[in-house]
Amino acid sequence: MATEINTEETYKKIKKQNGEAVAKVLRSEILLDIPNLVHILEFAGKDPDKIKALAPVIREIYKNKNTPEYQTDKTPLELLNEAGYDAFVVTTEKEKNSIKKYYRFGEELCTFRDPERHINYYMIHAVKRGADKIKPSDHPEREDEYGTSVISIQIAKGGGFISIKNRYNHTVNNPDATFNNNPDNIIPGLSTSLKKYFDVDFSVSESMMPDNFRMVHDQFVYFNHEVNNTYFGPDYYFSGSTITKLNTDYEVMLDYYILNIKTGEVKDVSESKYSTHKVLQDMFQNKKITIRTNPNNKHERMIYANGVHVLSVGNGTITELNLPATKHIDDSFLLFNQNLRKLYAPKLESVGNEFLASNRQLTELDLPSLKVVGHNFVSHNAFIAKFNAPLLEKTGSCFLMENQGLTKLELPSLKELADYCLKNNVSLSKLYVPNLEIIGPISLLENVMLTELDLPKVREIGGGVLRANKNLAHFNAPRLEKIGDHVFLENLGLIELNLPALQEVGDNFLSENRKLKNFYAPKLKITKWRFLAKNTELTDFVVANDDILHKYNKRLVMILAKNKIKKKLKNGVKGLINMVTTAHNTKS
Repeated sequence: MATEINTEETYKKIKKQNGEAVAKVLRSEILLDIPNLVHILEFAGKDPDKIKALAPVIREIYKNKNTPEYQTDKTPLELLNEAGYDAFVVTTEKEKNSIKKYYRFGEELCTFRDPERHINYYMIHAVKRGADKIKPSDHPEREDEYGTSVISIQIAKGGGFISIKNRYNHTVNNPDATFNNNPDNIIPGLSTSLKKYFDVDFSVSESMMPDNFRMVHDQFVYFNHEVNNTYFGPDYYFSGSTITKLNTDYEVMLDYYILNIKTGEVKDVSESKYSTHKVLQDMFQNKKITIRTNPNNKHERMIYANGVHVLSVGNGTITELNLPATKHIDDSFLLFNQNLRKLYAPKLESVGNEFLASNRQLTELDLPSLKVVGHNFVSHNAFIAKFNAPLLEKTGSCFLMENQGLTKLELPSLKELADYCLKNNVSLSKLYVPNLEIIGPISLLENVMLTELDLPKVREIGGGVLRANKNLAHFNAPRLEKIGDHVFLENLGLIELNLPALQEVGDNFLSENRKLKNFYAPKLKITKWRFLAKNTELTDFVVANDDILHKYNKRLVMILAKNKIKKKLKNGVKGLINMVTTAHNTKS
């Protein structure tokens, strides 16, 4: 006979452990009668919205236990073969890293860097047949064709934990939960087959597990960050099926590092080797550390070193940071932190790659001494409204990409803008870069609010730049000499373009600029495919000579002929070009 659960007693214990709001959610979802619920939710956190999202999974696993598993006698490799994958069991370091060739730079699995992964986990790599021909999407999704074309199924040998890795890796959200970490979503029966094959147990759900939750044995565990297959919560971390609690009397979680306030040691348990570790070590080493509760937020702690407030932390993540003397920071600084609200670093001169690359909370960033930044500098923050870096001279790729809060940006010292920079900044309406000389490919793309741009010193523009800036009406670049492919493609606001120094352009230059009437480039000598294609309003056109039109003269004749030029062409294309050039010079 089943033991009756005292739901009121469970409510009280959940209220004490997870908070009253969570207890109320569980009561409304009629889940308080689940045996051992307090244990099951020990590491699930105190956010009622997250617990509500988790409720269907809790119900399925712990209340609807009578749902039979799909039975099969086939091995995991046979089932994966039916699903279109070439799969194999990993037993050696060489086999573990053999699929690395399918991963793009910056998306490699941490699996490849861990020499003991295949020792501590049962692993199956699966490569979709034809994976080498499947291209990544411009708008990646975890379960799209590319993301699921190369997967790694990893099960802790101690049982209780499974993770299915994605080909995009950290380019997509929650990449270690591909197919919701349910092998049956790859092909029915795979969960049962894996359990039999490796003689190991784990829990799966048909319901969607919310982001940042994992099943570890019989517990739901919430985490803030995953680094090298180690998952970090507010005051605990887990790797595989082992959960380690911090001693909260003297240990504090700082994102994915652990501060010992007694010794000043900052422990890097995931062996991330990111620059954040060194910055934190320097901050606390040989200093007296004290902690106070933020008077404005009881859930946030303010940490002091020798009496100076150096950082604040809430729910295990860094929210404020004070670096008054730091001049240089290396790669991957606060790479996965999304909660930093304030940063003070007045002497910071240079930073490496992926500086605050995942941040979501900063609204202002003042770095008055900054001169050089690496790739992915604050590349996905949607809320930055003010950015001050008057001495910045050079950027890496993806600088301030998709920062949708910026309306005005002044970088008076900037000389070189790398590729994919200032891309899709949909609110940016003013850009001041008077000393800019070089723009890399795919930059200044889809900035739909930008109406004018003055580049007095730019000599070279890479491919894909200034594409789909639909409201750009005024463009000035008197020294511009060379332009790559697809530049000014679909810029529907341009009516006139004067580029007196331009000598060479790539494919698709000025293609589909349907309002363009005047184009003046007297030194232009080299053009390529689809030069000025679909410019139906073009009437005034000047280039160095008609030789550049030799390959495409019939098409250009048609373009110009459609634009109310009705004089009879006595001398073919040459006569047409001479006529247009003469008309322009007379007009000037």
